[in-house]
Amino acid sequence: MSHDAAGLAPKAVEPDAVEPRALGVHGGVAAAPAPDPHAPTVPAPDDAAPEQRAADVIVIGGGVAGLTAARELRRAGLAVEVLEKSSGLGGRSATRTVGARRVDHGAQYFTARSPRFRHQVDAWVAEGVVFRWTEGLPKWTAAGGWRDAAEGGRPRFACAAGMNTVGKALALGLEVQRETRVSHLARDGDAWVLALEGGGVRRAPRLVVTPPVPQALELLADAELPAATYAELASVSYAPCFTVIAGYPEAEAPDWPGLHLNDHPDLAWIGNDGSKRPASDGAVLVLHATPAFSRERFDDAAVDNVRHLLRAATELVPWADHPAWTDHQRWRYARPEHAHPAQALMAGPGLVLAGDGFGGDAGGRIEGAYLSGLAAARLLLEVNSAE
Repeated sequence: MSHDAAGLAPKAVEPDAVEPRALGVHGGVAAAPAPDPHAPTVPAPDDAAPEQRAADVIVIGGGVAGLTAARELRRAGLAVEVLEKSSGLGGRSATRTVGARRVDHGAQYFTARSPRFRHQVDAWVAEGVVFRWTEGLPKWTAAGGWRDAAEGGRPRFACAAGMNTVGKALALGLEVQRETRVSHLARDGDAWVLALEGGGVRRAPRLVVTPPVPQALELLADAELPAATYAELASVSYAPCFTVIAGYPEAEAPDWPGLHLNDHPDLAWIGNDGSKRPASDGAVLVLHATPAFSRERFDDAAVDNVRHLLRAATELVPWADHPAWTDHQRWRYARPEHAHPAQALMAGPGLVLAGDGFGGDAGGRIEGAYLSGLAAARLLLEVNSAE
């Protein structure tokens, strides 16, 4: 793979450098009215050839960053198509159904620090998409034991129907192709050409790539990124997380919503998932292993990891190692350990990278992914207005 300069100096949007006006937020300069948020996903035209989908922008990834970027670009009047490799939306804002229970097995909650994201969260609260789950969370340390949540802490928001509700809300009105995996992409003249697994090709002059950065670099192996840009992106690293979901239909759920374990060797989080659900019976615990445990035992037999982590949880929940059922999830790119400092990066002609691996200290949070999506749209709209 060549990493020589491709004739376009990379441009980045630094944290807190995105102006709402430029993104069409809060009465900005959108070239077209905002789409109806309750409109159904736009289907592909029946007569559109599968290899020649007419789009101004293709967004790879239906997580929070990709969907946010797509919404802003569509609001500005561009034709946008989102390609998501899985059947779900929201990325690591993930929910699955186990039996009759909805359980969050990815992000457990989110906060809202920036004015832009607080504005969006206020709208979601008003629409019933999210609710204020708790203010502050208890913590446990080996030296100090249990420490109750501080009063007046920062609000934590969650979704009664599951955290993937955020992705579903962001996707309303967008053209989203699920279970559509891009196997290769390259620049051909004035367009990006994307080959899809199973056949089919997509073309668009502009491209937003939002998967975890190591996966993005695999896709961009033939994109001839500038050497300096490639080096910056290659420095982005992630921590893995092995997650356990365990159900206890006969147990009385804890009276706390969740617990951070700051220095436990194996466990980083114990979540009381039922505290998010109305009229839930029994208890469902969600355990997140530490990065160290997850990295060392990522590929070990799941049954051994589940048993070990449930036994570790008995220090705080004595009945944790007697579940009626269990499930698990391996997150290889759970949270960035070293994020790119910019919120989004213009890496080539019409090519922007974004996601929760961007934004410096804000990387890894749902808010950081949302702001990265806004920044990605801003970069492409600036190029569009200059053409």
